[in-house]
Amino acid sequence: MAFKISRLAEFCGEKELVAQTGHAKEDWPLVILKELVDNALDAAEEAAIASEISIEVSTERGDIVITDNGPGIPAETVEGVLDYTSRVSSREAYVSPTRGAQGNALKTIVAMPFALDGTRATTVIEAHGISCRIIFEMDPVRREPRVLREISDSLVQNGTRIMVRWPDSASSVLEDARGAFIQMAAGFTTLNPHLTLFGCVE
Repeated sequence: MAFKISRLAEFCGEKELVAQTGHAKEDWPLVILKELVDNALDAAEEAAIASEISIEVSTERGDIVITDNGPGIPAETVEGVLDYTSRVSSREAYVSPTRGAQGNALKTIVAMPFALDGTRATTVIEAHGISCRIIFEMDPVRREPRVLREISDSLVQNGTRIMVRWPDSASSVLEDARGAFIQMAAGFTTLNPHLTLFGCVE
């Protein structure tokens, strides 16, 4: 008998995400920081805008928030993030070492909290006055992950704001990464002198 395995279910497992990112779950907060800041830098550079990025991390609320002043992530890109049968990248065709060439960064980021918790996870992406709440949860009938999307109005008209809700069940992972998180955030300004960085880690 042949068994059909959900590609989404495979992608939402810790083993697959470790393979995709090259990092153990203890480093996932740093992966989120790096990938989201890289995306923000790329967007600003392509739009010829001096980058301004805000980083907020709260171990008490359990969230990681990255806000930038770029052109704003397009709605079709967000839709592509939720399609786990394909990869989405604006840089795949370029023959050069560049950020974001694999096209799986956002896919792994929105799946990470679910892989840690196993029941429910939420990521909110806001841009162009639209808020897209991405919810990973376990389908009670099929017993496999499913992705829901809730669209509403947002106050974010310029740039992009991404909030990753960190699960309470893995709060120690976020707390343990605090020191390295601050160090990595500071390193971005050293490597990108044109970057204005605002940060708050609680």
